Amino acid sequence: MTVQKILIVGATGQQGGAALKALLELPDSASRFHVLALSRDVESERAKRLMSAHNGAVSLVEGDVANPKAIFASQPAGSIDSIFIVTTLGGKISEEQQAIPLIDEAVAHGVKHIVFTSVDRGGDAKSWDNPTKVKHFLAKHKVEIYLRDKAAKEGGNKFTWTILRPVAFMDNLNPGFLCSLFTSMWDTALSPDTKLQLVSTRDIGVFAAKALSNPSRWAGKAVSLAGDELTLAEAREVFQKVVGKPLPQTWSLLGRGVLWGMKEMGDMFAFFEKEGYGADIEALKKEAPVQNLESWLRNDSKWLKQ
Repeated sequence: MTVQKILIVGATGQQGGAALKALLELPDSASRFHVLALSRDVESERAKRLMSAHNGAVSLVEGDVANPKAIFASQPAGSIDSIFIVTTLGGKISEEQQAIPLIDEAVAHGVKHIVFTSVDRGGDAKSWDNPTKVKHFLAKHKVEIYLRDKAAKEGGNKFTWTILRPVAFMDNLNPGFLCSLFTSMWDTALSPDTKLQLVSTRDIGVFAAKALSNPSRWAGKAVSLAGDELTLAEAREVFQKVVGKPLPQTWSLLGRGVLWGMKEMGDMFAFFEKEGYGADIEALKKEAPVQNLESWLRNDSKWLKQ
């Protein structure tokens, strides 16, 4: 069996960490994959915890997406089969500046398959032509187009791609102030009958692992990811049932203030209300048992582990 070498960008973050974990949980992963985890500092506590958690199954690669040449210079040309790319909002360089040079260097290095995690903008088909007014949605759309068009210019023979488009994260509802603020903005910006699609980062990792481990099946696919679709009242009901107390919410005035003062946040919640996500949850269930809010709260959230 040929061992696949897979590079995970953002391995110490939510999505990259979930992709790495799901990949290593696949059958016979030790003999099938050589997993490289990119870290800006291999001596950091987060990097050390990652190594410890996976008991030597992961090799750390030190590097920064701001200097992608150095990342690949540490590996023999053509040795990396696939790469998982996630960009971060609010970094020192834009999301396009994070992803596009990394894509170019990966292809130049001989990477055969690229998995990029983006964002849904109305469903699998609509997302291609709907960049939206949300700044980070627009940035991810530009990366998607660049990746797709670069592959087409190469004739489809040099490398393939998969795009994952998650919706709002269930993980935003983990204990802490973000949960209270997210609930307040949801309550303030969305009508009572508007449903919001949610996905667990665990499931993003599951689908990333599928695409990374079986590129031929997932080549050229852009897939929107969600596990549940709820009004706020329904989410509150589920939360009360599982956790045994009300879903936390901070003052409505604070939620309104953030939506007004942070244009990008206001634009995003306006998108939720006026257009909304469009992942096909029933189709996704045929691929994997995606988590709904109740199963995420019971199994992966931090609420029952406090």
